[in-house]
Amino acid sequence: MHIAFVARKTLYSQPGGDTVQVEQSAAALRRQGHNVSITTSGTPLPDNIDVLHGFNLGRPADMLPYFTSFPGKKVLSSIYVDYALADSVRFPLLYKVLGKHGLEHLKTLARALNGSDRWPGLAYALRGQRRSVQSLLKHTHTVLTSSDSEARRLEQDFGALPKTITVPLGLAEEFLSPPKEGQKEGILMLGRLEWLKNQKTVIQWASKHQWPLTAVGDPNKNQPGYYRECKAVAGQTITFLPYTSGEELLALLDSHKLLVIPSHFESFSLVGWEAAARGMKVLFNDVADMKETLAPIGKGMDFSDEATCTLRIQEALAEPLDIKKSQALLESRSWDQIVMQILAAYA
Repeated sequence: MHIAFVARKTLYSQPGGDTVQVEQSAAALRRQGHNVSITTSGTPLPDNIDVLHGFNLGRPADMLPYFTSFPGKKVLSSIYVDYALADSVRFPLLYKVLGKHGLEHLKTLARALNGSDRWPGLAYALRGQRRSVQSLLKHTHTVLTSSDSEARRLEQDFGALPKTITVPLGLAEEFLSPPKEGQKEGILMLGRLEWLKNQKTVIQWASKHQWPLTAVGDPNKNQPGYYRECKAVAGQTITFLPYTSGEELLALLDSHKLLVIPSHFESFSLVGWEAAARGMKVLFNDVADMKETLAPIGKGMDFSDEATCTLRIQEALAEPLDIKKSQALLESRSWDQIVMQILAAYA
């Protein structure tokens, strides 16, 4: 089977969770003997495609030209991030006037005008965000969500959905190998440095309590001020590292004891599962989809409650790890097993 993946133009220049999802899904499908092409928005599709698989419903302008022209089977991994909380705080007046979808439309156009992303096209500019997403859904045969919670949000925001299947994200083989033995200590945070991911809060706490903390991720190019704010409040126990993957990421996971995910919103948070697979403890902001996706491998906290959160972080840093228990829990989450659910959606 020849499968064409379509993703955002900035998939590799600004890597994120969808970059991992695209690459790992493609690799697992190839191991099953299928031909997988990865196309980023604005480039033509290859010939002789059996299935078109798009990623990231929140960027409908990237998907619509392909989904409206391709006559065959079309599947969409929604990866639907809700920026409502972040936008209502960062742009309160615009959010009040334009609403969630109107502000997302404006942000998309602004990124194109300042050169950080491609022009989404006249049709999107006139149609707007919500109507563009609804049009994309009308041209989709099957939607893949990473949780039941995500599916409910989609229906609430955009109305009736096509056939929808919940398929969790998988773990690459390297994460499921036995973690390297050695001292594990300190806090780790993984992700782009941006307001939505809320790293500044934990950086402030770690600086105050002198906990060793490593923040891994590139600054969001559209929010350079947030990175400067994080650096300004960082004490001597804080280390900043750029985006990393492969052996370097494994080394970081194997040398740290606690992963903290303070995000105001995540649709799945694969990094939590990757950390748990390496024997780390995981603490996360107990909101939205994370309530469902991270509950099996971590503990949720209310990150607006500094006293309780700092106490739980201190306890997690002091408690022993149970690496064998983590391994047993996660063995069923390999990409080679998850991809069988994706193949069922192509039928």
